[in-house]
Amino acid sequence: MFKKILLFFFSFFFLSLLALWGVLHWLIVLHPGEEIAIENIQSILGKESPVLYSDGVTPLGVFFDDAHRQYVTWEQIPESFVNALVASEDNRFFEHYGFDAVSITRAAMKNYEAGRVVQGGSTLTQQTAKNLFKRSGRSYEAKLKELLYALRLEYHYSKEKIFEFYCNQFYVRGNGHGLGVAARYYFDKNVEDLTLLESVFIAGSVKRPNYYNPFNRKSEEAKEKVRKRVKIRMAYVLKQMKSLGMISAEQFEEATATDIVFTEGQVGYALDYVMEMVRDAVATEEVKNALEEHGISNLATAGLRVITSVDKGLQKNILYSLRHELSRLDVRLRGYDRKEVQKELANTGYHGDREIKKGAFLFGSITDLQWKKGKETDSLQILVDFGGELGTGVIREEGLSRILTALVKWKKNRWSEVQKNDLSLLEKQLQAGDRVWVSIREFDKEGTVLLDLERFPELQGGALILKNGMIKAMAGGVENRFYNRAVAAKRTMGSAFKPFVFAGALQLGWNSADLLHNSRDVFVFQGQPYFPRPDHKSTNDEVSMSWAGVRSENLASVWLLYHLCDQLSSDEFKEVAAKVDLAPRVRNGKQEPYNLYRTRIRDKSGIVLSRSVLREAAYASAVQHLETDFIFENMVEEYGVLRGLHYGLNFDRYKEEIDTALTDNQLKKRMKEELNFRKSLLEVNYLSLVLRQQQLKAFRQSLYGGAGDPFLMEPAVLSYDNKKGRYTFVEREKLTKDMFLVDRERLLHFLAGVSPYEKEKFWGNVLLDSTISSAALALVEKHTQLEFERLSALSPYSIEVLSFVHDFRVLVGLRYLIKYGHEMGISSQLDPVLSFPLGSNVITLLEAVRMYEALVTGSSCQVGGNEGQNRDLLTVLDRIETSDGEVVYRAEVNKRELFAPKPRLALNHILENTVKFGTGRYAQKNVHLPVDDDSGKEETESLDLVVPLLGKTGTANNYTNASFFGYLPEVFKNGTGMALEGGYAVGVYVGFDNNRAMRRKTTRITGSSGALPAWTDIVNTILREKQYGKKLDPVDLSFYGLTLLYDELGQINLGVDKVSGGRIFSRAVQVDESDRSTPSIMTFGQVNETGKFKPNRDFAPFWGDDVQLIETDL
Repeated sequence: MFKKILLFFFSFFFLSLLALWGVLHWLIVLHPGEEIAIENIQSILGKESPVLYSDGVTPLGVFFDDAHRQYVTWEQIPESFVNALVASEDNRFFEHYGFDAVSITRAAMKNYEAGRVVQGGSTLTQQTAKNLFKRSGRSYEAKLKELLYALRLEYHYSKEKIFEFYCNQFYVRGNGHGLGVAARYYFDKNVEDLTLLESVFIAGSVKRPNYYNPFNRKSEEAKEKVRKRVKIRMAYVLKQMKSLGMISAEQFEEATATDIVFTEGQVGYALDYVMEMVRDAVATEEVKNALEEHGISNLATAGLRVITSVDKGLQKNILYSLRHELSRLDVRLRGYDRKEVQKELANTGYHGDREIKKGAFLFGSITDLQWKKGKETDSLQILVDFGGELGTGVIREEGLSRILTALVKWKKNRWSEVQKNDLSLLEKQLQAGDRVWVSIREFDKEGTVLLDLERFPELQGGALILKNGMIKAMAGGVENRFYNRAVAAKRTMGSAFKPFVFAGALQLGWNSADLLHNSRDVFVFQGQPYFPRPDHKSTNDEVSMSWAGVRSENLASVWLLYHLCDQLSSDEFKEVAAKVDLAPRVRNGKQEPYNLYRTRIRDKSGIVLSRSVLREAAYASAVQHLETDFIFENMVEEYGVLRGLHYGLNFDRYKEEIDTALTDNQLKKRMKEELNFRKSLLEVNYLSLVLRQQQLKAFRQSLYGGAGDPFLMEPAVLSYDNKKGRYTFVEREKLTKDMFLVDRERLLHFLAGVSPYEKEKFWGNVLLDSTISSAALALVEKHTQLEFERLSALSPYSIEVLSFVHDFRVLVGLRYLIKYGHEMGISSQLDPVLSFPLGSNVITLLEAVRMYEALVTGSSCQVGGNEGQNRDLLTVLDRIETSDGEVVYRAEVNKRELFAPKPRLALNHILENTVKFGTGRYAQKNVHLPVDDDSGKEETESLDLVVPLLGKTGTANNYTNASFFGYLPEVFKNGTGMALEGGYAVGVYVGFDNNRAMRRKTTRITGSSGALPAWTDIVNTILREKQYGKKLDPVDLSFYGLTLLYDELGQINLGVDKVSGGRIFSRAVQVDESDRSTPSIMTFGQVNETGKFKPNRDFAPFWGDDVQLIETDL
């Protein structure tokens, strides 16, 4: 009976074991579950995707899911770390099968003896399973699941692979996990470079990283405690390694006698402007679709390499340049008041940079202000403490000079210079215990951190460098986080839009040597008068287009826009109108019906035709066709006056509106003067002269006793103008000191003695309102009537009639510019307004820099599709590739030629002139070729080499924004000069986020005083970082200097008189292209035998035949 019972229990036990084996075989071998799959484990460990600078090596940031790891493979792990971890955590790791009964028993006995848990028995495999599959608690069920996962790992993976898994999942700090992060954090090393001691420390700290962290403690006492803990723990690990034969006795003795040295490395990355933009860029449809084509659904865990277009050397300097300049400007505008500064610093949520390196901006506290005795004078130095591990720095007097200069100008005026005793102004605002914002200028020979005092600015701004449409560096504000003003802020860029208008004009038949009207005038568009004002005094009523750019002339630029289509032939105008969708549309060979076209132009474009508008169009047509007649009648000068004479439709209404405004008793004197001046601009026009002509006829009749019209006779009188040497018929109140009333009897006596022909000639020569002669106006009246009859016979909304309607012509010009801007990559809305050249439309810094790059190079380089926001985001991504180098996404740069070579050359010379002679002169003076320390130094050092630059300032109305946009050419391939292809487009703007005016007392922050200094500093950085000096040939430079080499297109470089507005001399003088000091205009045309210059007029719109779309990888 006993045998049967024993047999039963034995059989039951055997069958139970067999069943258990079957269940385990099922759960471990046959159906381990998806969790154990390598794809799942890799997704848990999260092979990160590092973000790199354009060099493809230097890390900029990283994409990861929940934890930050720098994944390491078994082959990368040093043997010393393998031994140290096995010795300290699981010395039978390479022998057991996932759990170790011996270790569990030994741990249980020690825990029983101690009466508490002092040792664990779990293996490295179990710990890996627990961390990978997240044990939910300490219940027996949870522990059994953990054991099951450990057995699964052991069956399906090698020991080396399990060890690799473990090394990539243990906790280090923050969201950092794994051996790669630990090596970088504790020792600033790659895993492969770890020494024995370093491996021992990391292996010993994996269970309690915070307990052994050498960087977490602030007090010396706490740090000493950690050092002792580390020493004890490392001694234990080393002892275990020695007992297991992993190291020799000599190695043990050497290791225990050596102190470990920690070097804190960077393992996390701040989400700065570049990383934020990259994050948004990889979320665009273009990138997601490219990744999905390669089977990648989650970039953060795919182990890809994201290579940006951002240049490391340029990026680290651009933020410094912007911050440094904003700090100075903020003091110019707001001063440096101690109470105000301390309040602002206490309330800011920004903590500044946290590294002691050149160019960093940090917050600190003043510990002492010291006066050091010198041989001649005492000097002030201020000691600043940054707290914690960062240490201290010193502000010496050279570190105070910038802010002191700004403070003196704030307190006194913009022309003030620092005097000997002015340092006290700043010293009074600084006390021990004060918080300060400083930048690190340099380190002296003793390692002292030398600082510049800054003011944490309320003023903001942005800076950007583009090359071939891709971002090479950017700064979007002071804090380098959150709102990226370089790509998101829409600003009024002021006069920086003028070259864009010039470009349109040069494409539509204008020449850069053409003279533009540059005096106050009224411009009427769609029933509204516009009275632009200059932002500086100009002595020239006419300026060349080139000098309108050099001097940033508002009036000439608006006048040019208003007359943008004036050089076009009838056919050319119709072509432009069709391209901008203002001509009848043609679809499938059928033209848009007249009624539909009329409705579209009238209701959507605001072109309303009435009889009075038709008469105005007739007047415009008559003036256009009368040039030959005026030349024949020897009235060339009067024709010039006629071309600038307004028709005058609705001018009486505009004057009435001004009169109403003048009744306001609250008006300031300056505004009253301005309104009266505007009214004077409305006085003389074609319609007013027609009335004056009628009055003159009535006056003639009254002379001979005829009654005349009493309502017409009274207002005006006949006088002789000594200044002009002409008779003029003018209102009595408009008589000047040079005008004398004509005596009636003497006039009659004179007329009685001349022939009827001479009598008519006399009356025909009388000037009406001192403007044009009566005969000239009669000729215009006659032809205006004829043109009115001709146009009246046509359909009013035919393109033939509309071509002479001024509103329509202006609108065509504006639409041309708007379409051109969109082709260049401006996705912001551009409104058709007459203030267009003055930058009234708001665009982003990125759009503006992209526009300037296209203007200079002739090609618009844009990435991705047509969606503006995505296109902007993708300008920061160069490519995404797998760890083995396969490219899964590459930026496709669509390079489109939008500016024909000849007009582009003319515009580039305008931009070069602006830097040489105009508002960009600060750059001309302060950008110089850097000198290298290698061979060639002596040659280049002896030359004061000014770098050819192109650019334009921009100052918004009421000083709400200041900007500068320009271009640094690249060195020509043979090193003999500089060329436009392959250079850098750079833009900077400064301004308050709320568009507050940047002015105080005499201080006005303009493009040249506000944005240009930072722009100049950035360009000098490019020259230095890109080693321009090494690329140039010193021999050629010594002969010809550093010149900009233009393509040979048949251009002519003519000297100009800059005093008379950049006008070409009456007898043209050619200037050598290498001569950078003589004012000139590089343009196209011919000089005849008498020396007179005749300009070429080319129709080269941006859709010309030579335009082509090239998809290329840049």
